[in-house]
Amino acid sequence: MRLKTASSLMLAGMAMLATVAQARPELVISADQRALIDIGSFGFLPGGTLTMNLQNLKVEPALEWEEPVPEGGKKEERIGFLIQKAPSEADAVDWEFGCILDDPYFKMDLDEGRSEFLPVDPTKTTFTYNREIKEGEQERWTVLFVNCPRSIVSYRLKTIEVNPGGNYLSAGDIPLPKVYGAAAVAYAVAGLAWLYILTRNDTKVFWPHKLLFILAVMVSIQKTFQALKTYYMGQGNDAEGWTVMFYIFAFLKGSLSILIIILIASGWMFIKPFLNQKDKKIILIIIPLQILSNIAQTIESETAIGSINWAFWRQVFPLVDLVSCVVILVVIIQTQRHLSEAAEAEGKVAESKSKYKLWGSFYLVTVVYMYLTRILIEFLRAALPYQYVLWVVELLKEVITLGFYVIVGYKFRPYANNPYTLIDEDQDDHDIEEGATGEHVGLQTMSRREARTDRDD
Repeated sequence: MRLKTASSLMLAGMAMLATVAQARPELVISADQRALIDIGSFGFLPGGTLTMNLQNLKVEPALEWEEPVPEGGKKEERIGFLIQKAPSEADAVDWEFGCILDDPYFKMDLDEGRSEFLPVDPTKTTFTYNREIKEGEQERWTVLFVNCPRSIVSYRLKTIEVNPGGNYLSAGDIPLPKVYGAAAVAYAVAGLAWLYILTRNDTKVFWPHKLLFILAVMVSIQKTFQALKTYYMGQGNDAEGWTVMFYIFAFLKGSLSILIIILIASGWMFIKPFLNQKDKKIILIIIPLQILSNIAQTIESETAIGSINWAFWRQVFPLVDLVSCVVILVVIIQTQRHLSEAAEAEGKVAESKSKYKLWGSFYLVTVVYMYLTRILIEFLRAALPYQYVLWVVELLKEVITLGFYVIVGYKFRPYANNPYTLIDEDQDDHDIEEGATGEHVGLQTMSRREARTDRDD
């Protein structure tokens, strides 16, 4: 029953990813009263163009937000598009309360030309804007829809940003196809190297080792589709086929990756040839979380920026990702504690010391990996200049992730007489039977089981 439920969740997740991937990034606003709506950001180079086509505009007053009429007797126009120009995301000021146009900082920006306000006539249903980026104007342009009276607005907006040469990618995204292509090759090479290690005669291969090879293949395929998807997007094509395949393999890769980390963290096949009830419950929790995380990330990437759905799923992804990280760290800590308790109870502290150190180093490597990919990466995303913001971040992220898998693979690599997967022969099968029920932490491994099988034969 649990297997059927998990399979149903996986199929539903992949179906939803495929559906979302085919959506058009057109912003549709219906009866919205937000004072500020983020339309999106784009790194322009000289010669690029910005086109905005607003249709079906409908503005209705909201009495509870009605502002007083100024002394002149004429109300200032407060509906339109605000364009902010900044070299990086950190230099763009966020605004949540009041009218952004009343802030002295933005008034100064408007006067000095660092920002522009494009008023929209609320009595008309359409608005069109075309702009060619001239020399000296190349920066990160952020477009915001301003609704200072908090009127009830509805409209459809199509935004087209193009850089010189007909490239539809932002300045910081242009090298991305090469970055993803290089990552695909790197993972393919790593997979072949790992396959060579697994096929050596003097190694003892466990299931986690095989899963790591499958993961390397999955990531290589996913990065290939991601490179193709990004390339064709830069050409102005929808690349729906590549997009769907990319998200399917991204979903499979994400689920398999976190499953492998959980299995290794729990000590499965390395210090125990079983999964106790607690391990199984954790897996049944972490896989749906990973599915939800993939769905949230996909919707955030493919839904038009500024929509209500985009804002919601943008908050869901980091929250689910944080919960998954906490679960992984807790499992590693529990395995360490169980190793220590079992060794002390059986008087085998010296023999389990190497295993305890291994899981301690695994915990440290996992914490560093999570810090680099969750905190440092986001800091660089906000601080780097617009022409480097994404491709450098993605390159660094790929290097860190590949490095993490290489370190984990090296520490848990299969080889003869691996001290991390061996145990004394004087322990009996009673440890395995009790450990499988979760009542006692047995330290039996597959190496001992295989040794007994050889003797029986």
